[in-house]
Amino acid sequence: MQFYLISGLIFAFFVAIFALWNSSEVIIRFPFLGEFATSQALVIIGSAMLGALVIMVFGFVKSFKMNQQIKKQARTIKDYEQIIDKMKKQLDEKQLKEENDAEI
Repeated sequence: MQFYLISGLIFAFFVAIFALWNSSEVIIRFPFLGEFATSQALVIIGSAMLGALVIMVFGFVKSFKMNQQIKKQARTIKDYEQIIDKMKKQLDEKQLKEENDAEI
């Protein structure tokens, strides 16, 4: 976990340095929305933040799906454990009955 945090901070540092070196003004055009002028540094930093946000959302979705699958598999394991316990009891009863029959 610390590796990802440190790597992220180093990456953010390099993005900030890159953005500061490219701080000229640029015109951003959006289809059907028009255009506006802004600092290239803001565009770079905003793009990096938007990318991080998208990755975070996909990570949450993946984590949620994995947790659901883990819960489903845990229920399946519990059901199978109950079946195994029931079959062990039946086997023990059958063996006990056979032992009793053999003694008679």
